[in-house]
Amino acid sequence: MTLASADLRAGRLWVRTGEIVLAALCYYALARASLLFASVNASATPIWPPTGLAIALVLVRGNVMLAAVFAGALAANLATTPQVLTAGAIAFGNSAEAFVAALLIRRWADGERVFHSTLGILRFALIVIAVAAPVSATIGVTALVATGFAVWGQFLPIWSTWWLGDLAGAILIAPALVLWARTVRGRDTRAISWNAAATYAAAAVIGLIAFSPLTPLPIGQRSALSFLAILPLMWSALRLGLRDTATTALIMSSLAIWGVVAGASPFLQATLNDSLVLLVAFIVAATLPSLALAAERREAQAALDQTRQELAQSQKLEALGQLTGGVAHDFNNVLMAIAGGLRALDRLEDERAKTMQTLAQSLERGTGLSKQLLSFARREPMHFETIDLKQAMNSVEAMLAQSLPQTIALEVRVGSGVWPVRVDRSQFDAAILNLALNARDAMPDGGSLRLQVENVVSDGQRGVAIAVTDSGVGMSADALARAFEPFFTTKKAGAGTGLGLAQVYSFAKHSGGSAAIESEPGAGTTVTITLPRA
Repeated sequence: MTLASADLRAGRLWVRTGEIVLAALCYYALARASLLFASVNASATPIWPPTGLAIALVLVRGNVMLAAVFAGALAANLATTPQVLTAGAIAFGNSAEAFVAALLIRRWADGERVFHSTLGILRFALIVIAVAAPVSATIGVTALVATGFAVWGQFLPIWSTWWLGDLAGAILIAPALVLWARTVRGRDTRAISWNAAATYAAAAVIGLIAFSPLTPLPIGQRSALSFLAILPLMWSALRLGLRDTATTALIMSSLAIWGVVAGASPFLQATLNDSLVLLVAFIVAATLPSLALAAERREAQAALDQTRQELAQSQKLEALGQLTGGVAHDFNNVLMAIAGGLRALDRLEDERAKTMQTLAQSLERGTGLSKQLLSFARREPMHFETIDLKQAMNSVEAMLAQSLPQTIALEVRVGSGVWPVRVDRSQFDAAILNLALNARDAMPDGGSLRLQVENVVSDGQRGVAIAVTDSGVGMSADALARAFEPFFTTKKAGAGTGLGLAQVYSFAKHSGGSAAIESEPGAGTTVTITLPRA
């Protein structure tokens, strides 16, 4: 290990240690503030934002943040339950809650992207409601009862308050922190727009008027004004996006909590605990549907953008196809005339054999280009037939074994019971060959090429995915965006026509399927053709 690398590792260690210490301090401060609202027990409050902070920390920064959660929770609980065993058990429950929530979200709800879909938000809510919050509540209340800080007769009231507080904290804090973390790390490059800033301001104004003690309004009028809180949330969901919707909900809910504590809220009940329980119901009812609406709109916009791109690509291919087809047709007629002349010259003296061979090779290349152009333009009719992919891939494997150099390790995997597809067999073979030759060119020093065929089900539609993966140089983001464009190539002049991937895309679309590319520079490329089941 060099001195520079050792210094780099030491620097990273200090940075990570600083993150853990800062996270522990934030957790402690938030926990101490939240415990001021405790009522049924000194350790149980119906508002517990540290749960949302803990889940976000572990989900975004990894399990190492469990140390920060445990340390912050231990320090905060020692102030209310001075017995180390009790405080340690509660801190363990808080840490276990964050660990279980992050684990299930990563495995079942798309990790950090959990809030990017309606299904993800639903799964997040189910994880918190049914698993994570009950874990913390059960461990914490059991520890209180076992060590004499509560009696068994209080178990259920304390447990329900604890569970409700963790649920509210998770729904209120976690979405905003996770979504803003993606912005800070550059995965969401949107800046705060004037529209978003105005929405934040509107939420603050409505919250101050409806919930805060700053406005001398009677409770009845506040109750009517509280319905206005829905307006900035709906506007954020429909016009701004997930991050700004979560932020608007956080602003509104924070002001509502302040109003309850100050005794000037439409949610006031006989006791502070009852008031906070009613407030939690408001927070959950307002935040979750707003986030779900924002996620639904995001999915719809993504689908619309994808449809627009596919339409633009189809229109581009159609226009180029018409032009290319006309040129190729005329070019093919010229080639046929040349071929006839060459056959006539072939009967002349042998001294012209060398010239004849050169002309014949040029003619062969021209004919191949003409066929490729005609295929791309669909001037040649497609003859559909139902094929057995296992047999088809065996033939392809034999063909590729003769075409690829020995420095490339070829592997063909066909899943058991793979469904048949209905395609033009010659076009199918040409598409696979094009992908294999592209992979060969991306691995000049050798590598691995894997063809994998398996059944897939997407949105209830059954199909077969044919993935061609190489270990080559990969593609840049710019090249990846233009990969399916006709005549686009990254090869040197004369080394390719730029029609290979365009033919693959055209074949997939005309067969009722799709084609997609995944690639990173230096990490290889995977092209997947998905065809409908016959």
